Amino acid sequence: MTGKIECKLQDDPKAFFKGIVSKDDKIDVVISNPPFHSSVEEAQKGTRRKVKNLSGKKPKTPELNFAGISHELVYEGGERKFIHGMIRESEQFSKNCYWFTTLVSKQSNLKGIYKLLEKIKATQTKTIPMGTGNKSSRIIAWTFLSGEEQKKWWDSKK
Repeated sequence: MTGKIECKLQDDPKAFFKGIVSKDDKIDVVISNPPFHSSVEEAQKGTRRKVKNLSGKKPKTPELNFAGISHELVYEGGERKFIHGMIRESEQFSKNCYWFTTLVSKQSNLKGIYKLLEKIKATQTKTIPMGTGNKSSRIIAWTFLSGEEQKKWWDSKK
């Protein structure tokens, strides 16, 4: 299995794939866990609510969940804007990647995501539900490859 997974760091905060995916790349799957807060204040409010629900305590300055640094947890416009930007840019790399995927934590974002995927003519979309306890989320996956292109993709790997 050595050499089967490659992680690439995007240094440009305004880009998703530009600068890290070359025109000759063939990527089986892109995996994204987007920032889901639109501001540090929103992140702190969510953490306070979670701590209160779990412990009954009401901290003034809670530690953020996952101990992530701000650019990992916060994106101007939140999860919705991040995912919409990712979907729009994925269209430019439609023949370089078999599946694009992203975690979607907020159910309220689904309608707009599905509408945008339809608008940019993704040939196939899948929703994979996930959940633990009271928390539910899902992974949305999309591809631009036709059935014939999908078969050719996997045949070339044999």
